[in-house]
Amino acid sequence: MKDPLLTTLRRQLKAEAPVVPAVKTAAVSVPARAEPELSDEELFARATRGARRMDAAVPPPSRPTRPRKPDAMTLLRRAQAEGGDQREQVPLSDTVALQAGVAPEAVLSFKRNGVQERQLEQLKAGKLPWRHAVDLHGCTLEQAREAVLQLLDEARRDGITVVKIVHGKGQVNGQALLKTAVSGWLRQVPGVLAYVSASPRDGGTGAVLVLLKRPRETGTPGDHPEKRAAADADGAIRPRGV
Repeated sequence: MKDPLLTTLRRQLKAEAPVVPAVKTAAVSVPARAEPELSDEELFARATRGARRMDAAVPPPSRPTRPRKPDAMTLLRRAQAEGGDQREQVPLSDTVALQAGVAPEAVLSFKRNGVQERQLEQLKAGKLPWRHAVDLHGCTLEQAREAVLQLLDEARRDGITVVKIVHGKGQVNGQALLKTAVSGWLRQVPGVLAYVSASPRDGGTGAVLVLLKRPRETGTPGDHPEKRAAADADGAIRPRGV
C-alpha cells in the first residue's frame, strides 16, 4: 500500500517547484553569399551572348539611289559659271504666264497637238520616270524662271525627256504664284510637249512632271546614244567642267 504521507509530500514538492519558461530559439538567417564582381570582358561576353559576328570584308547592301533634286540656287550658280552663251535662249513672259491664276490644289494638265493621250496618261501615272528635277521653294519669280530654263537646258543637253519641277503651293493674293508662273512658262517653251501635276509620291499638286521633245541627233555630247544612256542610268544633274 502506498504511504499517504509520501503521496502528500510529493504533491507539495510539485506545487513548490519553480516553473522554467520555455525559451524560443530565434531562427538564425545565414547571409547570402555575395556574387563575385565580373570583369568588363565577362560582362561584354554575357551581353553579346548569341550574337553573330559580321564579316568585315562583306559591305552592307547599298540602298537604291534616287535622282538628286538640286535647289534653284544650285542651278543658277551653275548657269552663271557656264556662261549664258551655252544655254538655249528662250524668252519667257511673266505677264503672259500670270494671266490665268492657278489655285494651290488645282491639278495641272497640258499637252500640245500631236501628243497622244496614252503618253499623257503614262506621265500622270508615273510610268515615265523623271531624271532631272529642281526645287523652287524660297525663290523669287526671276530666280524661279531662270532655274526652270536652266533645268530644261540641262535636260536637252543630257538627252532627258522627263523632268520634275517642285513649285509648291505658296499663295500671293489668293493664287499660287510660282505654280501659276511655272504652268504659264512651260506653255511658252516649244520643247515642252506636255506636263501634269505629279503623283502623291512625287509631290502631288505641289510639283509638275514635264514631257520634253527628244533632242535631235546633232552630234552634241548630250545627243549621242551612249551619252544619253549614261545620263539616264545616272539620273542626276552633274556640274560641268569638273
